[in-house]
Amino acid sequence: MTKFQKQMFIIITILFAVVLSMASSLTIAKNLEPDKLNVQYKTLQDSKIPESMNDVSIVYFTDLQYGKFENKKRTNKLFNKIKHLDPDIIIFGGDLFDETCQMNQEDIDYITSKFSKIPAPLGKFCVLGEKDEANSDIVRSILNQSQFEILENETILLTNHKKDGITLSALSNTPDPSKISTADAQYNLLVTHMPDTLINEDLSTKSISLALCGHSHGTQITFPILGGYKTIDGAKSLNRSRAKKLAFPYIISSGIGCTHVNLRFMSTPEIYYFMLQSK
Repeated sequence: MTKFQKQMFIIITILFAVVLSMASSLTIAKNLEPDKLNVQYKTLQDSKIPESMNDVSIVYFTDLQYGKFENKKRTNKLFNKIKHLDPDIIIFGGDLFDETCQMNQEDIDYITSKFSKIPAPLGKFCVLGEKDEANSDIVRSILNQSQFEILENETILLTNHKKDGITLSALSNTPDPSKISTADAQYNLLVTHMPDTLINEDLSTKSISLALCGHSHGTQITFPILGGYKTIDGAKSLNRSRAKKLAFPYIISSGIGCTHVNLRFMSTPEIYYFMLQSK
């Protein structure tokens, strides 16, 4: 084999490996990852959590995006998993329907039934996403019928039938941090839809134990080294590919559904299961 032939062989081998890798990645992104559902189990242990809240469980999920891509098969898998986890408290982070979904009565009845049957004896809470606000009347009606309390720039107390508990603060898509109340002596969860809300300087003076958000779908398609394939409004400064050090810990969920394209790569759909423990 001549030197030229060796060079061509190496080049062809590299190109073949690149094409094979791209084809494999596309198969995963299209046929495998969107149908997966990971459960992220985390123990929240803190001296600020009262003993009455020991072993209280919280399930957090966001960005269902029911519609064009998030069909009944995927949605049934989600709610079967939540039922199996049997949480005491449920928190939904917003975006019930995808923007392309033409909601008919069958869709509305189906989602209402699924949300109504979620087990959560200590309460069901949510914030609205930007797509919810575009269909505000319908989404609010579904959530209200499903016994979800919609939180908007406010703080409530979560308890286990006792006087003490932990606080849950919520910021809407037009956030007003001055309306949430946090105390240093209490464990405080913060939930908001858009990650960029968390970089609001007014939050740096609040006592926040953990913040939860979604919206960006984990950028939905994440390339190794390069990061997310695009950024969206509300998640340009803070997303799964671009972290910032804040005054408090935070979690950006990759959410459940797909939007724009029925693809996910290195951004598997996920829900979070938290177990509270007094330290």
